[in-house]
Amino acid sequence: MNFNQLLCVAACACLALPVWAHVESSTFRPESHAPAGVMSDHLHAKGEWMFGYRYLTSEYRGLYQGSSSITPEQAGAAGYSMVGRSMSMDMHMLDIMYAVSDRVTLMFMPMHMSMDMTMEGTGAMPMEGMHGMADDMGADMMGGHMMGDHTMGSMTHSHGTSGWGDTNISALIRLHGSDGHSLHLTLGISAPTGSVDEKKPNGMFEHYGMQLGSGTWDLVPNLTYTGYRDRVSWGAQIGGTERLESANDSGFAFGDQRFATGWLGYRVAPWLSATVRLEYEYEDQLSGEYNGAYPRKSPGDDIDNYGGEFVTAGIGFNAVAQRGPLAGMRLGLEWESRVDESYNGIQLGAEDGWNLSLSYAF
Repeated sequence: MNFNQLLCVAACACLALPVWAHVESSTFRPESHAPAGVMSDHLHAKGEWMFGYRYLTSEYRGLYQGSSSITPEQAGAAGYSMVGRSMSMDMHMLDIMYAVSDRVTLMFMPMHMSMDMTMEGTGAMPMEGMHGMADDMGADMMGGHMMGDHTMGSMTHSHGTSGWGDTNISALIRLHGSDGHSLHLTLGISAPTGSVDEKKPNGMFEHYGMQLGSGTWDLVPNLTYTGYRDRVSWGAQIGGTERLESANDSGFAFGDQRFATGWLGYRVAPWLSATVRLEYEYEDQLSGEYNGAYPRKSPGDDIDNYGGEFVTAGIGFNAVAQRGPLAGMRLGLEWESRVDESYNGIQLGAEDGWNLSLSYAF
């Protein structure tokens, strides 16, 4: 199912939810969950289960160096013979939660990743020479992994990776809870279940950013505060990812990450709330390098071209059925767009993205 189909399903669900909405009283508050792009945002009552599905999709286009847009020719002047023209990334996640007590909720999140990238030539001579590039592209075509236009004349080709990513296992611990206010700590571990040895048809490693996991055990903590009064709700979350190993089996490690996000919501109907959100994110550069052959033709092959500082804005809604056969079913949809960036080195720029969440607790 592609995103357009998922968006259609979400729209149909939104039209159906008011049929079961109770207009006189609200058993379920739509704003009791954060916007769809925020995870580990709520706890459950003792003995309660929640089963959820999350979908994240994002697009990347245009080359940036620091905060400035650059051309493929400028990247070629830096020694790269190929650069990314566009990239898409899709993440499908299961969100399974169980409350062992009113103070502690456990969460289990496996995910499936898929990434597709289209490359184009810069006109610059690659480090291993044009013959090396021809061999690389010819091997791609002969390997049967061509996913789009792949011609020597225009020096463009497409390739991708797909498979299971890393798995998050967390405990959400309530620190404070009173009427209208809640504070909890999330202590999570990301298990390296995603592949970090994805290769091209010619046997060389894929770009670092197109591997399916981190390959390292990672600590994933965050602190979340939420509040509401009448129709208005708000919240904030700070956290990050701390790599617990200096290198994975392929010889490298992604950089540590830090983030802070805040949101504001307004209940426009008993079953529906609208949200706005702002997020700041910082990511370190990669460390180490592949312990096998990789091409070094494009910015994605260089560890200096990862990480940076970013600010993203989001607009969305949360909906929840109040009664009938769908009572308690929740749907969240959020559109997000990067509003400020400072990339390390040369990278594809992030464009718009979508977050979708669907969950049911019992």
